[in-house]
Amino acid sequence: MFFARKSFQRTFAAVAVLAVVVIGGGSDGPTYHQEEHFEPEGLVIIDSGNRFFRYYQGQIDASGGRKDHLDAPLNEETPHWSIRFLDDHGDEIDPPDDPDFKFTWAIADPTVLEVVQDADDVGKFDFHLRGLKVGETTIELQVTHDDHVDFRTIPIPVHVD
Repeated sequence: MFFARKSFQRTFAAVAVLAVVVIGGGSDGPTYHQEEHFEPEGLVIIDSGNRFFRYYQGQIDASGGRKDHLDAPLNEETPHWSIRFLDDHGDEIDPPDDPDFKFTWAIADPTVLEVVQDADDVGKFDFHLRGLKVGETTIELQVTHDDHVDFRTIPIPVHVD
């Protein structure tokens, strides 16, 4: 009788644990956390309404009079530039507004170029470039989500003169 009771208790405990996992641990359950990633297909850079630079599906799109590189003036800031993203159809979508997503970048030679953001724009998808010395470098534009990069461009050539 003692062994039958122990077996029943173990079976009951196993069924209870399984029920908690199946009912409470599903994708809709309160204990399940699935991260949302932002994975656009590209971006456009906008200067006063002019979409002068476009990057889509791993390529710089210089069609329609757009540039195949960025220009930064020496010791001066570019005008205020904004980024909009492109979905898989090439349609513009807004940048993520969740504060866990931030605009970041990687400059190949930071002695040539820097990114400047206005105090109200830190982490947002608005920026200026400032040339630090005459030359060329590249910049990767990125969307960082918490501690990892969700999206990055190829290295984009930047001319400083």
